[in-house]
Amino acid sequence: MKKSIHQVAADVLKASGKPMTAAEIYAVIAEKELYEFKAKNAESVLRSQMRRHTRNITVANQAKECVFTLTDDGRFSLA
Repeated sequence: MKKSIHQVAADVLKASGKPMTAAEIYAVIAEKELYEFKAKNAESVLRSQMRRHTRNITVANQAKECVFTLTDDGRFSLA
């Protein structure tokens, strides 16, 4: 079964062992071809999906499964 965008991002964060920005996570995903984005602005899609799955922020379409937290400096970490 193919992983979702937020699952791939979580894998990248787990491997890095440190908080990362969405841009940094996207760079790893693109470099290692971990996910095939069909959107023109893939980094924006990644950021949006990560925010939906982030525990300490509120968005209109919040996911039930929150796997990230957002640090004070705007980096994502695993919850």
